[in-house]
Amino acid sequence: MPAPKPQQPPRPRSSTPSQFASEAEDFVGQILEAVTGGQEVDLDPEALRGRMESAAEEFDRRTATAFCDALLDQLSDDPANVRLLEALVILGLAHPDVLASARISLAVEGRRLAVLLERGGEPERAQAVLEFLASRMPGEPTIDQELAGLMRRSGNTAALVERYLSRAEAAVERGRVGEAIPWLQEVLLIDRTRRDVARMIRDLRYGEVARERASQRRTRWALGLATLSTLATVGVAWNLDAHTRFTQLPAAEAHDEAALRCRLDALEGLAHARPVWIGSTRVAEERQRLRDQLAGLEQAVQVEAQLEEQRAAEQLAEAEAHRLRGLALVDSLRLSEALVAFEACLQVAPADWPQGEQVRTDAEALRRHLGGSR
Repeated sequence: MPAPKPQQPPRPRSSTPSQFASEAEDFVGQILEAVTGGQEVDLDPEALRGRMESAAEEFDRRTATAFCDALLDQLSDDPANVRLLEALVILGLAHPDVLASARISLAVEGRRLAVLLERGGEPERAQAVLEFLASRMPGEPTIDQELAGLMRRSGNTAALVERYLSRAEAAVERGRVGEAIPWLQEVLLIDRTRRDVARMIRDLRYGEVARERASQRRTRWALGLATLSTLATVGVAWNLDAHTRFTQLPAAEAHDEAALRCRLDALEGLAHARPVWIGSTRVAEERQRLRDQLAGLEQAVQVEAQLEEQRAAEQLAEAEAHRLRGLALVDSLRLSEALVAFEACLQVAPADWPQGEQVRTDAEALRRHLGGSR
């Protein structure tokens, strides 16, 4: 049967200081009765859970805030009052936001309550408080540490060992071997004769190493497959791009030197940008073929230049021979033959030949002379 709800706290303006103090004390007594269930209630974990659930259902946030303020006010005057602190902890468990709004740490107050209970000769009650706080606040390491210390001091190491073993077993069931091993090591710190626990630690470590190696192998395989897949994808894209570039190169006729050089330059650029692809051998062969063709064209040009130079030298020699023959015929007064020699000289002589102008003048003079003689 739920405890009766206490009335609202008295107003100081309508009472004398002594009356207000008495009324406030009565109000706090009602709070203790409502929250803790009275002095006779043994708050083991189940009783704590029941009182907390009752407090959560019976008191709304506004009422819980009023209770919290009254309890804190009384605790400021009597910080070692176990009943007040016990009521505050139960109220905080039922309405944690109320304590948070008052900037009160439930973990700190719970540990303080456990210390007071232990010092007051109630270690079992202190353990019950800490166990319930640990179940409600699993992420708070200080509660676990305080509970473990209390159980060691009270000689309740067997229960502590079972607690650690249960946590290790739960961690293993979740597949978190790394969390299980520290709990088993705590067991060995308490009882070094537990060879079974030492063997469990060795087995877990061996299994962890084996799993780690298997995981590494799977990771390497996965990375290898992913790398091969990536390389294959990149390789296909690379070859398609290179092939597209190759098909877009400018064409060239076999005897068009400018076109051949343009295609060779384009092939050189492709070989630099895509040095390795499926058609790289074909590109290398064509580059060599174009170099050979261009070298042949250059050689042909050189040969033609040499031939042209040779022909020019032969013409010059022939012209010089006709000029010398003409001069010799003039000296022999064989003027008609000399004119024929000079005309033959002018026909084969280069246009820029230095002797050409003199030969032309001599030939003209001979024509006038021979014409006048006739």
